Amino acid sequence: MTAELNRNLSQMTFQVRTAEVQKERRALTEFLTANLTPDANEFRYEWLYCMNPAGVARAWVACETETGALIGISAAFPRRIYHREKEVRGYVLGDFCIHPDYRSLGPALALQKRTLGDLSNEGAGFVFDFPSTSMLAIYKRLRIEPRESWVRLAKPLRADRQVRDRIENKAAGRTLSVAANVALRLRDMGLGRSNDWTIAEETTPCGEEFTFASRLWASRMGICGERSAEYLNWRFLQHPQRRHHLVTARKDGRLCGFLLYHLAGEDATIVDLLAEEDKVVKAMLAETIAAVRRCGAQTISAPFLKSHAGQEILKDCGFLPRESTPVVVLPLPWAANPGNHPSADRWYLTHGDRES
Repeated sequence: MTAELNRNLSQMTFQVRTAEVQKERRALTEFLTANLTPDANEFRYEWLYCMNPAGVARAWVACETETGALIGISAAFPRRIYHREKEVRGYVLGDFCIHPDYRSLGPALALQKRTLGDLSNEGAGFVFDFPSTSMLAIYKRLRIEPRESWVRLAKPLRADRQVRDRIENKAAGRTLSVAANVALRLRDMGLGRSNDWTIAEETTPCGEEFTFASRLWASRMGICGERSAEYLNWRFLQHPQRRHHLVTARKDGRLCGFLLYHLAGEDATIVDLLAEEDKVVKAMLAETIAAVRRCGAQTISAPFLKSHAGQEILKDCGFLPRESTPVVVLPLPWAANPGNHPSADRWYLTHGDRES
């Protein structure tokens, strides 16, 4: 049976074409749900592919030549990116998946090559991707090396889960948890919670003050995606599957910084963070740590690029580096010079910049 399947695959021909995001939404959604994640439903598709304020998503499909059946999908989600005080069109790549019966390198390589080629020809300035291990093999075949890495910085807030997993005696475990939790709280008393700013969670949509402020602050971050009010409302506050909390820092009513996080079970994750100065960042982190601890979170994480200086603030607040994964950041057109890279520029990417 395996020999016959391999023979059929070797004789298979396929083509890669641009998909029509609106007209083919049902076929694309069904394929993504079956081969990427059960969460890739119609609500997610409408929000992610069609409602993005930077524009409708791009998609490409690999199909069997004879039957037209889908065997793979690649997608690119538009972003407005600030580079050296200019706005450049960019894309974050995602939703790349191949049907299990066709996971040879051929269809995947052709699909990614077409994706990057079309975006290059259409004048996009940058693409970035958070590739899986299998995707790294495809990038290597295209002579694209990941030049950045993604580090999850994590901070323990409570010891209950760790104790529960290690101590079988419940009474002894409770006693140890109480003592450890007190120690963790005492350790954070000197984190720098400040009265210089009013820091609070906001429950209303972002206004134009976010657009104005983020344009001013982006210049100090290197290559940075736009954080306009329209983008923040869409990307986080209108997310169909996840509730995000928006924390702001203000002085005399003026916006000085914002932080977004979400809670999943016993874990909190900081997904976006931007401010006019580092002291504001530290003050928002201190208040957020206290808030999620009160909610019962055991840990809080903040994934950031390893190269970005903002990591030092997180480490000062007790975050420690955990696992690291590669990130592809690529200026276009890639085909003209696959080794080209704006090495003099830093990228600012947060957890909220990824899409799958």
